[in-house]
Amino acid sequence: MSYKALTAAYNKSPLPGLGVRLPKQGTQKAETLVYLFEHMGRVVTKAEAEKVVFARLGTPPKDLQPLRHLGKQDGFDVLQLGCMFEGRLLKKGEYALRSFQASNEFWSVKRRDETDLDFVKLKKKYKDCCATCGAREGKPHRYTAQIVLLEKGHMDPSQPMTPTNIIPQCPYCNKVAGDKWVWDKMGFPKYMTAAGLMSHPEEVLRQFHQKLEERFNG
Repeated sequence: MSYKALTAAYNKSPLPGLGVRLPKQGTQKAETLVYLFEHMGRVVTKAEAEKVVFARLGTPPKDLQPLRHLGKQDGFDVLQLGCMFEGRLLKKGEYALRSFQASNEFWSVKRRDETDLDFVKLKKKYKDCCATCGAREGKPHRYTAQIVLLEKGHMDPSQPMTPTNIIPQCPYCNKVAGDKWVWDKMGFPKYMTAAGLMSHPEEVLRQFHQKLEERFNG
């Protein structure tokens, strides 16, 4: 399988219209995607992928980071640790490209429209403080000691980033939260998102899986 074949399949798929971009030919990310495309619909291991991809690139094997990035960061439908595939839970170091027919479910909620958000007015309602931890803009943060510059916190990552779906958060709280939580207007977490659940270690995910089976199949 070649990058040319990968490009042809990509161009015939819905991905270009969804905003998912093909990595540049000859890059580590492109070769990784070619490898996943060759094994589409099957589980591959990180060790196997590193061996093949770096051999093709003519470089010594090392940590193949694009395996993690092609899914949630770049939008391809790549499953990894904690995801269910073909009836089983993927382990650490296992990946599967399902198809080119849809984007990654976690990537799609990160694409935000930040136009027409009157953030200055909103910050004043919160007295120029982080809704979650109370850090004041322009003052040193008590954890990081860095001067606080408030950011638009996405209250519900599954919904558009509109004026009614943002709260001011300091970079510390916004970074820790990512797309893992749904917040209320007071800056308190309401519940964890699917992305938040999937960020847990494999052992914890197995416990979640067991509890869900007991609840819905018990």
